[in-house]
This record gives sequence, C-alpha cells and structure tokens, in this order.
Amino acid sequence: MKTIPKTVSIIAGLSGLLLVLLLVSGCGGEKKVLPIPVGEMDQYRDPVLGFQIKFPKGWVQSGEAGRAARFYNAQEVDKRFLDPTGPYPDGVLIAIDITRTATPDAEKKRMVTEMSSVGMVVGKEEAITVGGAKGMKVPYTAKYSTKVQVTGHHVYVLVDSMLYDFGFAGFGVLYEAHKAVFDASLSSFQFPKPVEKGKDLTLPAENTSENDAKLFTFQYPDNFNFESTPKGNNELALSLRGAHKSSSIQFTVFGAKGLTLEKVFDQNKGKFAGAVAGKATVGGQPALTLTYSPTKDVERRFYFVVRNDKVYRIAMDWVKPQRDQYLAAYDKVVNSIKFK
Repeated sequence: MKTIPKTVSIIAGLSGLLLVLLLVSGCGGEKKVLPIPVGEMDQYRDPVLGFQIKFPKGWVQSGEAGRAARFYNAQEVDKRFLDPTGPYPDGVLIAIDITRTATPDAEKKRMVTEMSSVGMVVGKEEAITVGGAKGMKVPYTAKYSTKVQVTGHHVYVLVDSMLYDFGFAGFGVLYEAHKAVFDASLSSFQFPKPVEKGKDLTLPAENTSENDAKLFTFQYPDNFNFESTPKGNNELALSLRGAHKSSSIQFTVFGAKGLTLEKVFDQNKGKFAGAVAGKATVGGQPALTLTYSPTKDVERRFYFVVRNDKVYRIAMDWVKPQRDQYLAAYDKVVNSIKFK
C-alpha cells in the first residue's frame, strides 16, 4: 500500500454528491470550482503547548497533544490520506505538526527535500506571516494515479527551538474549493502564551470560550476540546475532554416522554450504587444531581434537567485529588448555561 510520508501526511471526505456540486459548467463546457464558504468554526486549544487554531464545525479531529493536530472534513478521510488509492472518500485536511529541534531551519529543509524525493512536485516558496511570526509557504502536488491527485501546501514557521508545520491539502478539486477555509483557519492561529512557572497545565484553564449548542449556550475552559461523539437516538450529544484524560464534560439531550424531573431522576439513580443525590439549578431550571466514583481515582457528577419535554443530562468527570479546583471550574460551566 502506497502511503504519504509523515511530513506530507496532511493531505483528507466529501461524498460523490458534493464532488458533483463542486463542479459547474462554464462557457464552452469549461469546468469551474465552486468555493466552499468558511461557515461556523470551532476552536482547538492544544492542552500541552497551549496553541490555538479554528477549524470548521463538524470536522473530525485527531492527533497527539503537544505534537500534532489533525482536522478532516469527514469520517474515513484520514484513511484516504494514508492510502491515496484505497477505497475511501475524497476529502481535505488541516494539520499541525510541531517538532522540537535545535536546528529548525535544517529540519524544514529536510522536510521539503523529502517531498521531492518521493516524487512530489514542489512549487516556489513564498514568504508568509502566521500569528505575527514570519514563515514560508511551500506548495506541492502529488499524483498517485491518472485519477488520483493531491494538491496542498505546507507553511513552516520557526519559533525558538520549535518548528511549526501547518498542512492544508485536498484530493482533486477539493483543495481549490477549500482555499477560503484554509486561509481562515491559518489566520486564526495563536501561538501559546508564556506559562506561569509551577502551574499545573492539566487543570481547567481560567479563560473560557463560548459554544452555541443550538438548544442552549455554555462556556467551557479553554483547554477543553470537543470530541467526536455518536449521537445515537439522542437529540443532541456533545463531549469535551480536558488536558487530563480523566476529565471531561458531556451534554446529552433526549425526549422526556412526558416524565417529570423526579421521575427521570428515579429511573437513573438506581443505576449508580452508592451515588449521592443532590439539588442544583442549571440555566435557571431546577436540577437533580448524582455524584459517585466510576473508578478509584475519578469522580463523576450527573445533572438532570427536564425542560419542554426534553431531558438535559450533563456529566462531569474530574480527578479526585484536585476535586476543589475542578468543581470550581465546572460550577462556572453550569452557571453559564442559557437555554433557548
């Protein structure tokens, strides 16, 4: 199986229908590409380094904190980039790779040389600015068969002993169609702020961001990131993961089927042996809570709210030894909720 080398693996799916929509006939049958509008975007904050970047809402996120972040426009597009001629959907990708090195300029040159060595056509380098820092844009094309071609560009930025490698790529016409999206994402990038000495970066950040979940809005710590969560039969399912892998915030909304808050609570409390019941207020609505320990090192609290014949269930996980710090941050989340 032929794959794309690591330094250029930033190349990701849209369905066949969208591919048709991207191409419209011009004069004399000439094909033109319809640009994809930027639209609504989510913000990603690396929980280790603290850099921030925006990506289109609904895209699939993956990567490794402190080293790499990937954003694909559809499921299985990551497999397409690993196996360009495989049976996977075409798509596009936004990626960031961070390399710690004493010689960042030499590492950047090595990466560009590697692209050429595997048969990619590398274009002319162009100076560019990212987050106030000077960088270099390097375009390329990679042809894998008569029908499979990837077009993209890397942006390399050298900051102290770190090389930031931003990658934007797409199969066929998708790269050209997403140019505005790529530009908007790169323009949103923010380098990490200086870290206070001795500060525990795994705790929830003091700064918050706001999210519109359609049925309600809420604020969350900047170092929590959205995860892909199966919706299933629920009306809504949102999940955020903290810098510490055992910390999370999950929102689930489903039909109450005429049940009151007390009835919903009674149906759930028996599922968690030893859970402590409590009362709270969420978005001005009465709520009932259950707090228990799913593991010896982690605690979890459920909030149940019934509003307009819908059950709003919020689950929050935290690390036991830092209970006070997490609960202080989670209280801010709960108090920020505004139902529509």
